[in-house]
Amino acid sequence: MVQTIQPEEEGNMKRENEKFLTILLGVVLLCTAWLGEVQSQEKYPTRPIDIICPTGAGGGNDLQTRVMTGYLNKKWGVPVNVINKPGGNSIPGSLEVYAAKPDGYTLLADSLNTSLIPAAVKNLPFNIMDRVHLGMHSAVQQVFFVHSASPIKTFKDLVAEAQRDPDSFTFTSMGGTGGQDFAARQFFKAIGVDILKTKPVMAQSGAQCAALAAGGHVKLGISATASSLPAIKGGMVRPLAISGEKRWPDLEDVPAMAELGYPTITAMTWVGVSGPPNTPSHVVEIWEKTLQEMMQDPEVVGKYRNIGAMPYYHNQRETREHVVKEIEAVYRLWGLK
Repeated sequence: MVQTIQPEEEGNMKRENEKFLTILLGVVLLCTAWLGEVQSQEKYPTRPIDIICPTGAGGGNDLQTRVMTGYLNKKWGVPVNVINKPGGNSIPGSLEVYAAKPDGYTLLADSLNTSLIPAAVKNLPFNIMDRVHLGMHSAVQQVFFVHSASPIKTFKDLVAEAQRDPDSFTFTSMGGTGGQDFAARQFFKAIGVDILKTKPVMAQSGAQCAALAAGGHVKLGISATASSLPAIKGGMVRPLAISGEKRWPDLEDVPAMAELGYPTITAMTWVGVSGPPNTPSHVVEIWEKTLQEMMQDPEVVGKYRNIGAMPYYHNQRETREHVVKEIEAVYRLWGLK
């Protein structure tokens, strides 16, 4: 007996087949998309990368970033360009990165300066913590120094002088929001002196900070290692201490703040790389791995040292944690709400 399929059953079978084909097509599309994503992850980078440096050429951020890009050009085989866009308290250059496509090809030469932006500008056009950190790669410490003929011989003498007469105590400043100013505020806070009673003397660069101290125009000069080393080596200024926990190799006789009993004077001008909000995780992972490998390259380490910097690797999580604490310190030291 031949069994016949009724029209209703035939319709049901047809609908079931269509449903199955729809599901199968969806699975194929998902697999294709996944494979495409994996392939794109494996291929990054495949074209030039622009790293926006929101400070001028020849400064610490610029020089340290160029050491990194020199390594990356060889490592990745694609151009990694440093594009300087200084001015406006680093806001215009930073804003360009925040607004860029989050594909890992427009990035920010990030630094301590980014954390200090809230101290200079209240209503920012972006949330500074929305950027995606790719890692830190280097840093410079801040050196505290005086004129070579100054009666201030030690850091203890310096503290006593600032406490004795803060109204006439002069020190170098980069306009209120530079790495030197961060170190200065940490210093005055640590010794119990109101910075508003002291007298900052404006400088345009770290080298000028050293020149002001060398000329006897300030009681205290503060500048990054790279900027202060020539004046120190030339005997024009006397270094008293260096920020942080460890001594600088080229200034082995200069004690670190932690050694002197001032562990809160930690200001370091670090430099790293950040991307726009929503930068893909695979881009972050590639940068983290590459920067970590770069720290093991003797040529890179030597180049950092030649410009007064040191390798200072932090991965994404460590960088973000560092920046969060740094911004909290900025708000506290500048009295911001």
